[in-house]
Amino acid sequence: MINKITQVIRARRSLVAPACMLAVASSLTAYAQAQTTPTEDSDIEKISVVGSQIKGAEISEALAVSQLDAEDIATMGIDSGDDLLQLIPENGQNFFNEAGNISGGVNAARGDVGAFNLRNIGTGNTLVLINGRRMVNSASYQTEEVGGSFVPVNSVNSQLIPVYGAKRVEVLRDGASAIYGSDAVAGVVNTVTSTNFQGFDIRVKWQEYEHLPRDDQTLSMHWGKTFNGGKTNIGVIANYYQRDRVNSQDDPRWTNADLTDRLPTDSPWYGHSEWDSTSANSLYGQFDMVDRVTSSNPLRADGLVDNSGEFETYPAGDDRCAWDLGNGLCAAPDGQGTVRFNMNQDRDLTSKLDRTNLFINLNHTFENGWEAFSEFLGYRSNTNLRRHPTASFSSSKLVVAADNYYNPFGPCGSPNRVDNAAVEAGVSCDGAALTIDNYRFAEYPRIVENSGETFRLLQGLRGYWGEWDWETAVSWSKDTKDDVTHNRVSNTLMQEALNDTSAAAYNPFSAGVNSNIERALIDVYRKSESELKTFDIKFSNPGIYELPAGFVGFVAGMEYRHESFKDDRDPRLDGTIQFTDADGDTYPFVSDVVNSSPTPDNSGHRAVSSAFAELQVPVLENLDVQLAVRYEDFSDVGDTTVGKVAFGYRPIEPVLLRGSWSQAFRAPNLVTINEEIVARTQTRTDYACLYGAVNGGDPDQDTLDCSYSLQRIAQGSQELKPEESDNTSIGIVVEPLEGLAITLDYWSIEKKNTIGLFGEENHSLLDLLYRLEQGTENCDSATFNNSLNRGDIDPDEAAYYSAAGICPAGQINYIDDRYANLDKRTVSGHDLGIYYNIKTDYGRFKIDYNGSFLDKFEQEAGGLATQLVAASESGVLPASFPVTGFADLIGRNGNQKEKHSLRLMWRGDVFGASLSGYRIGSFYQSELTLEDGTRFVIPAMTTVDATFDYKIQIQEVDTRFRLGVKNLTDKRAPLAAASFGFFNDAHRDYGRYFYMDVSASF
Repeated sequence: MINKITQVIRARRSLVAPACMLAVASSLTAYAQAQTTPTEDSDIEKISVVGSQIKGAEISEALAVSQLDAEDIATMGIDSGDDLLQLIPENGQNFFNEAGNISGGVNAARGDVGAFNLRNIGTGNTLVLINGRRMVNSASYQTEEVGGSFVPVNSVNSQLIPVYGAKRVEVLRDGASAIYGSDAVAGVVNTVTSTNFQGFDIRVKWQEYEHLPRDDQTLSMHWGKTFNGGKTNIGVIANYYQRDRVNSQDDPRWTNADLTDRLPTDSPWYGHSEWDSTSANSLYGQFDMVDRVTSSNPLRADGLVDNSGEFETYPAGDDRCAWDLGNGLCAAPDGQGTVRFNMNQDRDLTSKLDRTNLFINLNHTFENGWEAFSEFLGYRSNTNLRRHPTASFSSSKLVVAADNYYNPFGPCGSPNRVDNAAVEAGVSCDGAALTIDNYRFAEYPRIVENSGETFRLLQGLRGYWGEWDWETAVSWSKDTKDDVTHNRVSNTLMQEALNDTSAAAYNPFSAGVNSNIERALIDVYRKSESELKTFDIKFSNPGIYELPAGFVGFVAGMEYRHESFKDDRDPRLDGTIQFTDADGDTYPFVSDVVNSSPTPDNSGHRAVSSAFAELQVPVLENLDVQLAVRYEDFSDVGDTTVGKVAFGYRPIEPVLLRGSWSQAFRAPNLVTINEEIVARTQTRTDYACLYGAVNGGDPDQDTLDCSYSLQRIAQGSQELKPEESDNTSIGIVVEPLEGLAITLDYWSIEKKNTIGLFGEENHSLLDLLYRLEQGTENCDSATFNNSLNRGDIDPDEAAYYSAAGICPAGQINYIDDRYANLDKRTVSGHDLGIYYNIKTDYGRFKIDYNGSFLDKFEQEAGGLATQLVAASESGVLPASFPVTGFADLIGRNGNQKEKHSLRLMWRGDVFGASLSGYRIGSFYQSELTLEDGTRFVIPAMTTVDATFDYKIQIQEVDTRFRLGVKNLTDKRAPLAAASFGFFNDAHRDYGRYFYMDVSASF
């Protein structure tokens, strides 16, 4: 594409080969001064473009690199790195967003954090650099669905990007492990900062939302000074950003978790359960008598409880009331339907946030021409987030003691024992214990406070030795996250409160009024830390050998890095404080925090040593080739060697053909290797049970219950090896006019050994497959899927299995899974770019269009999954029993086929304006697929932004006023069956908002 870097590189053809790299830099800078305005002088310096470590390499113009310069970023009107990534077409969904991490709870990456996800291939497959060197991963990690289940992933925090003060952000849309090492599977994002800025710029921005009681404020400063006779330069970039929270009650679109009314009544999806996110758990609970209630018991005979001894509670006056419970409540036998809780009663889409970014650079040139360069990056954030209150897992229930002070079936003489003849006759004077079911401790919302800090120190030295240019640097980075959730409930303290015989007991029959919940409330913390230490040294020479077509460029070097992480969980989660439930389950299967799975402390580290080399070979005057190789050795997962070949061929001056083939790799992240046993409680389908029900005479599951709460146990594995990929790209760049470039690139990523979990439902299907193969012979001695731990077989249910032709099975207690290298992912597509930049008598005009198109996205089964796929395709497994995670993923749940950005800018001497459009293509929500295969398609969304600038001198200070409108047409996110009614991993739903941006340069 045409940009300053490419212009400089192409001009180099007319230059005499340099004697050393310093001379090259000087020549390039001189050319840039001749071609650019004075304000752009500092943008050229020593040219090094992401994708090649040979400075000034001509092959750089043949690399598929998208670039956003400072002007582009400023025009976007953004304040955060995650906002920047959302507007880059090559980047996929941000799974680390606050509106989407509701279900993750304490196991989600919370606070001010965003993730990189080029090509939508998954978090952790993008390498993130600042000034060409690796950045530390965020201390927070969470899980993403890969294959059949959820796997821990981590990423550099996108909020570390200094969106104000960055000279440019480069996106290499190609695998680059041979150049930079692990994780560069989908590409590389590199942020470049200024190194010789002089002056003082200040910027103030105020932002208001049309539909929301939210405003944002930003204060930014950039100061730089050269001193010591021009030998030393110091620069400081500082940014402070503050925003208000966005709550579900701020807009009627988000107020109700039941979205059914937003669908037309004639829609085939009307009434689908996915649209109703209200909960059966509320302050009006269901209660089950612990001891069996006989058929002759007056409680059953008089209709106070159902045949199982269960009753539900309602507010007094409810049509379902059957008997008075007192205290403003009534009750009825189970089966009347629960009072549902609106999960959007009070919860935030985004938190209240304060953020500070700081970047300092110091450069000094010695008398011998060597240069010392220092960098400091600092970041701090504080967020406050409101979340819905919690309910107990159905697999771990609490019990109201028989003599609890508020038990309506309490002992004789208790002030709260119901005055009812049936109770008097049916409940002994010792009282009756009650299991709490379908109940939510909704007296208070959860309040999440998260503070994050990051620092990065780098010290480097560069110089030349004869014709060789050399550079070395050491760095130390650390990222920390402290997360505290208030108003959580302790299982231990709550059970003690339910056992209390005094008026201080917890009262679950008060609808939350004076319930004494405070005695069981706790704070739950998570303290995370990620650290990175690096050392690198490299030697380069742009002309080690002269060929007829030009000079061969070469670079070789070594790198060492040490990575580590710590994840310190609250004592009530990590087993220090243990809870044992009524069934005898305890840690590591049950935690002491209501609605949170047990999670052990976790830590790990690795050392990585690598050596690399890169050649630029001018094969012909119009053909350059890049050759690169890297060897990387990991202290925990072995070693790997990868290579890369790229070319740039210009058959005629206006046309450039480019292409590459490379190998890339992604080392298993430290969590998947070191994680101890982690149990997660989830509701899943038991397919052996379902097969028995459908084919054995219980299709309505009147006896069998085949969808129930069970636990999945996962743990890290030392057997993991790096994921490997083959990346290919081929493209063309056409420059028919001065200032106009059109690019088209086709690309493909084929990644093998993708790390994942086989998955709970896939394990359940495999168990069914083994049972189908076994038949009903020798059931007592037969073994099936050993990863499933099942309970005893219920004699009343066994007959249904036998009638279906399979061996009977007990209910699944837990599924034991382990991270492994499983499957192959193939992603391919094409990118289209149109760039036009021209200066006229009426000002400068600039048009930038980028479109990213996804042509293929498949996950191919490997290992045990191949058995399931084969059995499904052959009809051994019923077609209605889905093998999950191994299919065509294009268009599925946010994997949109296309994404576009278009920016039109005009800049005059005094006035300026811009118009920008962003479009995310359509995709479907897989959970809403109908039985006939019809998909619910979430339509494309297009937003338009506009700015108007006015420049003036005030007291000899250059001042610019900018009025901006984001989402000019007030487009709202299309409807989806999600917590707030839109697909938050891909869309925003804030509507139109305005900002005033004032900057001054001294």
